[in-house]
Amino acid sequence: MTEAQRMDYEAQGYLVVEGGFAPDALKRAHAAFDGAEASGGLEDLPNRDDLFIHLAEHPIFFSMIHRIVGDDVQLRSLRGVRVTPVSAGRGWRREVAGLVGVHHPASTFSVQMSLYLDDAPEEGACIAVVPGSHRFKSDLPFPDITTIEDMPHHVVLRAKAGTAILLNGNLWQARTRNRSSASQRFLEYTYVHCWMRQVLPPLSPHATEVASSAHNLSQLFGIRTGVPDSKWYWGRRVEGYPSSAGLPERQFSALKVVGRGTPNA
Repeated sequence: MTEAQRMDYEAQGYLVVEGGFAPDALKRAHAAFDGAEASGGLEDLPNRDDLFIHLAEHPIFFSMIHRIVGDDVQLRSLRGVRVTPVSAGRGWRREVAGLVGVHHPASTFSVQMSLYLDDAPEEGACIAVVPGSHRFKSDLPFPDITTIEDMPHHVVLRAKAGTAILLNGNLWQARTRNRSSASQRFLEYTYVHCWMRQVLPPLSPHATEVASSAHNLSQLFGIRTGVPDSKWYWGRRVEGYPSSAGLPERQFSALKVVGRGTPNA
């Protein structure tokens, strides 16, 4: 993650990351998605194709997610979504709204990654966000509006196939109606901290073996690999990345100098 991307994420609550898939890799993702869909497995992706396990640590996208969430990152959920032609959207929401007792405007409890497997056509379904709304007070109500497009200050994030959109879980977000005649395929990965609950499907023996093949995949999928019980809940860390405590970053002056015009400690 560049300094400019870090600042964009802190200020806006989202990042649009293009160019993460080569054409051959995108074709492979199409085949894996269609195979999972044909067998009714879009909610069971880790058990349908090894690709979905490895994509959890995509070399470009995951490095940014790790920077945002921190060393204790793990995968909460993943699923495939096909948006059919001329279908309804998904209304405005905050993904972490049900998590109480947390000061969300100054926290990062989840990051959602939406991978576009198809270009968003004209009038197609797109993610819509209100930039900066991840810093709104949690009790601020949504405006009384009729359609997704009525939301004040929103922007629509139109993307090409192979693009990842990373969203802060506290960001005001929606998905616009698909008014086109084309369907669209998405992969949705949600990342949280290792001490938070996962909602992944039970892994088959084969999927468990694949996810256990590397330390980071084991952590992301919640597989115990010799980690002592005392560290399992709180102490797990991914490896191979510059250490990160996550975003937002906060610096505070020493109490004795607060208000005296000194720089932050």
